[in-house]
Amino acid sequence: MNLEAFVHHFRSTFPDLEGSEILVALSGGADSTALLHLFNQANLGLTLHAAHVHHGARGIEADQDAQFCRALCRRLGITYTQIPLNHDLPSNRGREATWRAQRYAALERTAADVGATAIATAHHRDDVSEGVLLQLLRGAGPRAMAGIHTRDRCIIRPLLPFSASEIREWLRGANLSWREDSSNKSPEHLRNRIRHEVLPFLEGISPSIRTHLVRLAHALADSEGCMAQDLEDRDLWIDPWHPDGGVPVEAVARMPRALQVRWLHAQIARVGLSGVTHRQGEMLSGVLSGSIPALNLAARWTLRRTGGRLWLEPGRAISAYSLNLGAGEVDLPVPGWYITLRETTSDDTPNRWTFPISGHGPLTVRCLQPEDRFEDGRRPSAVLRAFLPRHLRRIWPILFDGDKLLWIPGVAADTVAVSGPRIVEVTRR
Repeated sequence: MNLEAFVHHFRSTFPDLEGSEILVALSGGADSTALLHLFNQANLGLTLHAAHVHHGARGIEADQDAQFCRALCRRLGITYTQIPLNHDLPSNRGREATWRAQRYAALERTAADVGATAIATAHHRDDVSEGVLLQLLRGAGPRAMAGIHTRDRCIIRPLLPFSASEIREWLRGANLSWREDSSNKSPEHLRNRIRHEVLPFLEGISPSIRTHLVRLAHALADSEGCMAQDLEDRDLWIDPWHPDGGVPVEAVARMPRALQVRWLHAQIARVGLSGVTHRQGEMLSGVLSGSIPALNLAARWTLRRTGGRLWLEPGRAISAYSLNLGAGEVDLPVPGWYITLRETTSDDTPNRWTFPISGHGPLTVRCLQPEDRFEDGRRPSAVLRAFLPRHLRRIWPILFDGDKLLWIPGVAADTVAVSGPRIVEVTRR
């Protein structure tokens, strides 16, 4: 590896980022230190910032890492931000996964604060080969073994074509120092055992094993990319918070088996869940065939089959609410929805999401109560059962004028014709 190879790779892989502001995730280790120096020496027109996430769990060694990073940035004239990590936060995801999520969230906040377009991390080719074995030993599937992406939203990884030994060789040739993390040698971590025991053993059998593993990751990534595009083209995504948000069971059932499982992974990721187990992937076919009514997912979410459609039911209930509606916009407790009271215009035509108001009295928006009735005697609970999935019925907004039930947005209105100078509109962001 040399500076010219790095610059060529960056320009060909990230042409849109030349001349932009980049936040470098700087640990002080060899890889991130090399990345910062390479960026600093490259003629790419970049404005550099560095952020060091301070892991207090490693005591004085962590403090020394932070001091090294701060001094390095001062010497290079690069803006430096130190981010303390709260490693005591409870989580059911495991310590390393929790820290990783916190670290990326903190880096994204810092990037926004300094105006950086992208966050550069120092993952390299050996991380890919180690990751394939790590996921294999954990029983993961092809999606997890597809490796680390060169670009993932605002995260870029410019060192992926280069090995750890090439990076260290470049640092030594440039007479540059770095920090060594003693925890990287601890056999308590599975990745360290793969790095120091498993891979060297496999190299004794197959000297090109690292190259083979990287090729496998790339092949899996290509397959995953094709399936991801296929799913986007099909556009069969459940919206848990919309009355029409379910998807037809048959449309998912017609997919090839591998694509069904990939759909489940992608679908739960869209609502912020972390992953699908092998067992959950197997049980999906039972939901699609109707042999089981529901599939329990992470964080108490449920995939449920009802009325020929698939729904995602959230694991955390929304509390009962009552909101006074005045002029302007009010956020509803149902995620993504808001309600607006405004004067009517000539362009306003009544539809399922708008309702004209004749009076000027106080209006209330609240969720269903057992005694609620339309003036014609209809029970709104029966109407809600007919039109809404069960997890939305109790929390869906209902418009009242005093005690008079006027409107269930998107579902039903009072049978008495109403017209007037104001209009209530419910909108999805």
